[in-house]
Amino acid sequence: MEKTITKAKHLSLDKRKLFYQSKYDYYKKVNRTLLIVATIAYLFFFVTDCALYGRFARETLLSRAIIVVPLAVFLVMYKKVRNYKIMTIASYLMIHIIIWCTDWATYILPNRDFAGEGMLIMNLIFVCAGFVAPYKYAIFFHTGLIVDILIANQFIHYDNVGMMIMFNAPCVIAVSTMHYAMENGYLDHYLTNEKLESLVIHDQLTGVFNRNIFKKIADAESEEFTMCEGLPISIVMIDLDYFKKINDKFGHEAGDIVLKYAANTLKSSVRSSDYVIRWGGEEFIVILPGCDMKKALEIAEKIRVNIESGESTICPVTASIGVAEYIGGSYHDVIECADVALYRAKKNGRNQVVEYKDEE
Repeated sequence: MEKTITKAKHLSLDKRKLFYQSKYDYYKKVNRTLLIVATIAYLFFFVTDCALYGRFARETLLSRAIIVVPLAVFLVMYKKVRNYKIMTIASYLMIHIIIWCTDWATYILPNRDFAGEGMLIMNLIFVCAGFVAPYKYAIFFHTGLIVDILIANQFIHYDNVGMMIMFNAPCVIAVSTMHYAMENGYLDHYLTNEKLESLVIHDQLTGVFNRNIFKKIADAESEEFTMCEGLPISIVMIDLDYFKKINDKFGHEAGDIVLKYAANTLKSSVRSSDYVIRWGGEEFIVILPGCDMKKALEIAEKIRVNIESGESTICPVTASIGVAEYIGGSYHDVIECADVALYRAKKNGRNQVVEYKDEE
């Protein structure tokens, strides 16, 4: 039995990036809410400042109010930036800015007895921020809390800086250990979900994609293709010739073998970036991102020759093929065009490639 991967470091570099992006996407709303709440809580500390002064604490007003500026920048980034690396760093930077502003206000305040309690709150925020972060990021930025304390002590001169370090160091270790366990727990969830998604978008018989793949590569409302924007996209529609006769003569199990043969031939005839889809029955579609009509016709002819010259183990197999270039709009339109060209190929004698033309 294949051993299940249980640690992110065991993933390939590309899969690890996808995993961490998925983790960020899953927890990003929680992270955003946390930072908003933390900022609001920090602003409310101004009330405590007023209580310590016994009046309106104009001295700490700027150090408290300025926090809304980085929060506004973060919220703008949240809407425009999706990359987990950038947003994780921005999240931790936001937390450290809160710490720096707290140090600023503490430096001004006449009473610094509550600095330790403030660090406890910061540790709790680091717990929540780690949900979106890769484990190594969590360790690095949380350890920065110790550095913040040591630097701030040069100006504030805490009475109990040794106790603050002794309290926060175990917190960093404990929280980092927790994030390590949580990351591996989410990895199990991610891998299980990946397997389920794979089953949903793949044809069980042939192993190529099924129609559900369009939910990933096309907009749900407009049905426009969303991959390789600005580049041409072509559609190749393949229909195995006289497939019903194969089923009638050799049986449906033999027909399944032919379908698997056709699917494997298609996959070996195109690029890894292309999409091979079982459209239904003995019909297949190949989506060719970055290919204009000329290139698509060359690939279609290669497919036709490979199917005809290959060995299906059952009987000789040929295919009729229609090719159409996507010009925008719903993907159903270009598939219909490819289907029209395919019909011409079958009508003209089968085992040939036909290009769709606008006059049709």
